[in-house]
Amino acid sequence: MFGLVVLIVFILLGTVGPLLVGDPYYMDLSLMGRPPSLGHILGTTGFGEDVFAQLCNAVGNSLLVGLVAGGLGTLIAVFVGAVGPYRGGLADRVSNLVTNLALVLPLIPLFIIIAAAVRGLNLVLIGVILAVTSWPWAARSIRSQVLTLKEREFVNLARMSGEGNVRIVLTEILPNMLAYIMMVFVILTGTAILAESALSMIGVSTTRTITLGYMLYWAQHETIVPFWWNIWWWFIPPGIVLTVVLTAFFVIHAGLDEVFNPKLRRI
Repeated sequence: MFGLVVLIVFILLGTVGPLLVGDPYYMDLSLMGRPPSLGHILGTTGFGEDVFAQLCNAVGNSLLVGLVAGGLGTLIAVFVGAVGPYRGGLADRVSNLVTNLALVLPLIPLFIIIAAAVRGLNLVLIGVILAVTSWPWAARSIRSQVLTLKEREFVNLARMSGEGNVRIVLTEILPNMLAYIMMVFVILTGTAILAESALSMIGVSTTRTITLGYMLYWAQHETIVPFWWNIWWWFIPPGIVLTVVLTAFFVIHAGLDEVFNPKLRRI
């Protein structure tokens, strides 16, 4: 509940906040690198932009990337990890091969190639790329659970009653894995937010749309003072928000594990 409350606060900040603040791209060269004040509660960037306005937009955009990557990655993991292993034979071997190939897919070189090929990376495309590269470990875990569940008595009874394979997977097997699938979504969403921020900081993600990584990137590379750490109000707020959001996702994952894991629930 604590993690959910923190996450809801930042979701509101990222959705309602941009409607209440000014243009995050507006530059006032007379206010370049100003510390926090009544007029700008988090100060201004080295370009004279309001840090708080950028932070509100960055939170929403980073959460959007995480939700796209987490949702799509979870769907891919469920499909590859459930359908092939349940059918067995060639379908299982193909799904296992696809999972092994995705495991060795290098993320940073892939982003560099796509950034060079695509004129401008948008948030949805970034989320899709992160989803395509983040699902294999979840698919392997789901595969092992499906191989166990498909031999259970209730699945055999469903087969004997004439239910089709797709219906058995959707109505008999996946509902028994719903708790784990929820945790997979939480983990993939949190790691996608962190991955996008890391990629933006090294300049291989989007540097046009404001995200938490975008703010950290420009705080390092463009500043009017000799040392970037002297303009601390530019990089500390997004760093704190990123840390708190990831902590909230971790706490949610730990809480879900305590709820759904019978051994932990007994303790």
